[in-house]
Amino acid sequence: MAHHHHIMPTSDGMILTNFVCLLALCIILHSRGEAFVPSTFTSARQYCSSSICILPSPAAAKPTSSTLHTTPSTTYDMIVIGGGSAGLTAAKFASTFGKSVCLIESSRVGGDCTWTGCIPSKTMLAAAKRVHTWRRMNERYGNGKDDNNNSYDASLHEMLRDIKRDIDENRQRIYDEDDSPEVLASLGIQVVHGRAFFHDAKTVNVTKNEWNDEDSDGSTHQLHAKYGIVIASGATPSTTLLENIAGLDTIPYWTYENVWDEFFLAVEKRNRKRDTEKLMKVIVVGGGPIGCELSQAMSRLGCSVVLVSKSPRLLPDADVEASMELQRVLENEGIDVMCNQAVVSVTTESSSKESGDGSTIKVSLSSQESILGDHILVSTGRVPNINNMGLENIGLQINDDTNGGGICVDSKLQTTVKGIFSAGDCTGDRQFTHYAGFQGAIAARNILLPLKDVGVLSDVPSTTFTDPEVSSVGLTEPAAIDQYGESDVSISFRKLSKIDRAICEGVDSNGFIKIVYNRRTKQILGASIVSPSAGELISEIAVARDAHLPFDQLATVMHSYPSYSIALQQMAAEVYYDKLKKNRVYYDVLKKLGL
Repeated sequence: MAHHHHIMPTSDGMILTNFVCLLALCIILHSRGEAFVPSTFTSARQYCSSSICILPSPAAAKPTSSTLHTTPSTTYDMIVIGGGSAGLTAAKFASTFGKSVCLIESSRVGGDCTWTGCIPSKTMLAAAKRVHTWRRMNERYGNGKDDNNNSYDASLHEMLRDIKRDIDENRQRIYDEDDSPEVLASLGIQVVHGRAFFHDAKTVNVTKNEWNDEDSDGSTHQLHAKYGIVIASGATPSTTLLENIAGLDTIPYWTYENVWDEFFLAVEKRNRKRDTEKLMKVIVVGGGPIGCELSQAMSRLGCSVVLVSKSPRLLPDADVEASMELQRVLENEGIDVMCNQAVVSVTTESSSKESGDGSTIKVSLSSQESILGDHILVSTGRVPNINNMGLENIGLQINDDTNGGGICVDSKLQTTVKGIFSAGDCTGDRQFTHYAGFQGAIAARNILLPLKDVGVLSDVPSTTFTDPEVSSVGLTEPAAIDQYGESDVSISFRKLSKIDRAICEGVDSNGFIKIVYNRRTKQILGASIVSPSAGELISEIAVARDAHLPFDQLATVMHSYPSYSIALQQMAAEVYYDKLKKNRVYYDVLKKLGL
């Protein structure tokens, strides 16, 4: 009887076989993992509404009160510190893979975006744009008078009440639908309200605070992470000016955190006092995106606004032509823009923060000039929120101020402590909600899945939502010339006055589209757009850059007419035709050959 011998592999062969199998499994999981974090994810809300991320409907799994207020477990697969865009996306990514996750938030879940940033500002900007459009329509088709720019208008006051209501309702709606502990519980995410303090690299002590509905007695719970921790603690308004400007700490100034209440309270107070002889004057310190957006919004809503910037121009990181174009727009709307001016001191008739009696504020500038106003809004940047977390207990490295002053991470968002990743504004990188959301997903993916993806990007599109919007991606013209040399850089430029849609809408007097591309390869190096819907237009350029699509190939992609985006096709067509002309002799020969 024949014997069948089962030949066992040698130990070396078995190791090799197991290694190959493991490698194949990692590659499969890695490719699947990437499908859940495409670079187009821009926020926790977009992530969870994506068609490739199927999550249970909050309505279908409405949690009970016992679900929401049970004592937290002591061990989770992953812990997330911070409930803003980065933290929410990280937590929802983990829950998608069936991992247990605890989200620790010291105040309201939703972060700056929901409560003090994107949502209230864009609601206010949209309302201000409607008021501005109504005025322009009245000038063009009405009696030609613009009473709102010269005197107090009771109807405008009623509109401001409605705008405040819209801001509150929009914030609450987005919180209720996307960010609330009830919604997160339906996804399997445990929310704990409290302050997080590191005990070690895998353990966090949480002291509950007043935001916890069940227990606000300051009790402490110790939570453990099986796989890792994501720090997504966000950023807070910079206090540098308090140290550099004499007297600023003695007056009740506004920031992006409190302006949504204080601005409307100030308007209401003026109405009660019948102080309507002159416009309320607001001095805005800081010429970045927040300062520019709120200056335009408040001006359009009936305020006299002075915008002071220490930088030589507004939006100092933007293309120079874009900065100058925006300044012209703001000045044409009556905003007094003062660039290259540092605020030296601030004084008031009453230094009591409690008085809030509308005393005149005097702002002294480095040029020896002074400005008088009713209120001051400080919008000079945000700094990483990383204090009082016990990071020193675990030896986690912090960058110096020249590198953003945030948590030090590598390209995969790994901190200097194994198993701890960081995402979003607290890293000191560019502070955009969409970038924070992207990084949150990458950080969670790198903790929970094999292999690791890059989470620090060089190419992040940005938009300042003034009217017109100012958007950019990639390199500016000077940066491209520095990197590639002037001979290899070409510019395609089109003013809005040459775009039919802008002409139809009567917004063609300001704005442009500028594409920077490589003269030889036609690869897009960067773009700057000042236009209505610039934030939408820049996305097409971002996709083309990410796909390494030459600029002239956009000419072959059909765009709708008369959209703003068809200008991109027309500009690309000019480059495409120019390339054809340079090869005309070659094409003539082929034509004669019957090809």
